[in-house]
Amino acid sequence: MTELKINDSIKFWVIVSDEHPNKKFILQDNEPLMLGQKQQTGIVNYRMSKYQMKIVADYSKSRVWAQQLGKSRSAINDQTMMKGEKRILNHGDKITLLYKTNHIYHLDFIIPTYGIDYNQRNTFCLNKEIIPKSPISNPTLIWDDRDGTLLVFNSPNIVHKDKIAAFDMDGMHLSGKAFHDDENVWQMRNTEVTRSIKKLCDDGYKIVIFTYQGDIFRNIEKEYRFKKKIENIPKLINTPVQVFIASRKDIYNKPAPGMWNILVSDFNGGVSVDIENSFFCGAAAGRPARIDSDGKPIKKDYSCCDRLFAINIGLKFYTPEEYFYKKSTAEVFALPAFNPNDILSNILYTDLSTVLFSSHKEMIIMVGCPASGKSYFATNRLFCHDRMKIINRNTLGSWQKCIAKTTKYLSNGSVSVVIDNTNLDVESRKRFIDLAKKFKIPCRVFVMKVTKEHAKHNNKFRELTDPSHPKVSEKEIDLYFSKFQKPTKKEGIMEIVPINFVPYLKDPNHEKLYKMFLL
Repeated sequence: MTELKINDSIKFWVIVSDEHPNKKFILQDNEPLMLGQKQQTGIVNYRMSKYQMKIVADYSKSRVWAQQLGKSRSAINDQTMMKGEKRILNHGDKITLLYKTNHIYHLDFIIPTYGIDYNQRNTFCLNKEIIPKSPISNPTLIWDDRDGTLLVFNSPNIVHKDKIAAFDMDGMHLSGKAFHDDENVWQMRNTEVTRSIKKLCDDGYKIVIFTYQGDIFRNIEKEYRFKKKIENIPKLINTPVQVFIASRKDIYNKPAPGMWNILVSDFNGGVSVDIENSFFCGAAAGRPARIDSDGKPIKKDYSCCDRLFAINIGLKFYTPEEYFYKKSTAEVFALPAFNPNDILSNILYTDLSTVLFSSHKEMIIMVGCPASGKSYFATNRLFCHDRMKIINRNTLGSWQKCIAKTTKYLSNGSVSVVIDNTNLDVESRKRFIDLAKKFKIPCRVFVMKVTKEHAKHNNKFRELTDPSHPKVSEKEIDLYFSKFQKPTKKEGIMEIVPINFVPYLKDPNHEKLYKMFLL
């Protein structure tokens, strides 16, 4: 049997009965598994065909698909199928052989351990129950790093504690340019800050700083000078300190939770963190321009990333003014327009009256910005139908090749086509609509219902969880919305179908991360 390797572990796909978990069917490579009445299942239900469903695993493509063969309706994740229809299966998907019955299976995998523990810790997102590791590094080691993008400084006399008082560099009211030649350039803006930090240490808190300093690893001289400046902070505040320095806009960059997660799991000496009594103080709090108590103007905060970081990791948040100077907490601030917690995973792509699959030959033109989910929808909801072929410019290279490929498919009997490009304006859609007219077939347009802010969130999430995917810049998303022309039936379109974004997040850690503010 061919082996499927995912995340460096060998896995074999299996179909597991929900009612009898010990009943498992291992999927052989490209060898169809037939499930139905009495056929391996032992089910007696005369509405079900002997060969109700066929399931095939292609290990070379890491893909599993199911096809309904019987007349009675089957379902995948409670969405019904029709005879002959194929669906791509993902880990954990529910397979109901006969709709609205308890003849339910799910797709899982087994991992032969060979005496080896393949479990790996995932620090992508917040988990209040992250298990702290016993310290394995040299406790006298001042500098450490992770993944080549995160630097960690530990005062030689640091004491790991359950209560964390965390600050941004600005939140601690440290002033001074990060790459100034003078390694002693740091200054405290107010002596009250030094007294407050010293009291925190005396009250059983470990002092931690989380900061972003772009690309310090790329210049050896800058890195050396910056490290010397960091090493002087404990002398300045007269308190041991731990400093986490993100150098790239990756999982360790606020508001993403990577720095906090790695502190909890790897850099607290095996001591569990008391998250209820810990806090984070930062100056990037989303506040507008304002006037202080002395009538002096204050610029608006450059971002909201510190406040969002605290929200993501579940810590109490203070601005420096609130914490050090006990000013009112009733400040005005603005959170991002897009809240990832508003995205529902249990909605349908379309309303129940919309037919995704036509029984007739047709053309479907996808319309959506990068990271709107259109390619995932086309591949997993449309391409699995036997008569659907996908045309994608990223794969073919040019619109001319897309036209040639579309012409070839439409010349072949009953094959329908899906144009999986952004198709943002009338001109780009017209090329394909004219082709549909030439072949005298209907043309429908499926429009992804995703805002610019939502697309940017999806794009950032994809960067953090799927480094193999080609990167898309935020400028490309901005360009799409600046040039977007809403499709109308006047273009020669038979039907315009809005498609909801439905997140597919089987990994619980990825689901937690997706629900966080990432921008």
